Amino acid sequence: MQITVRRTGGYAGSQNVSSIDTSGLEASQRTRIEQLVRDAAASVRPGEEAIGADLMRYEITIRENGTNRSLAWTDDGTFGPVKQLIEEVQQLS
Repeated sequence: MQITVRRTGGYAGSQNVSSIDTSGLEASQRTRIEQLVRDAAASVRPGEEAIGADLMRYEITIRENGTNRSLAWTDDGTFGPVKQLIEEVQQLS
């Protein structure tokens, strides 16, 4: 599974991209990241985005078995599976 996190926004309108391929991770890390992907996908509700001009916005692309899926999320300061997935990918990238 390949996971790409694209971050945009903030005061300066910066952009950052982090990517990992779970096949290169240790088994325990791979299992954890893949579970976070499932949890994040289940927690994102379309049309439910925080509003704020300076908030960070994230687009997460997951490539698995020849298919792509994307999640969009705006960081409103809450911690949950999406934020946890983003942090893990950024650390491992």
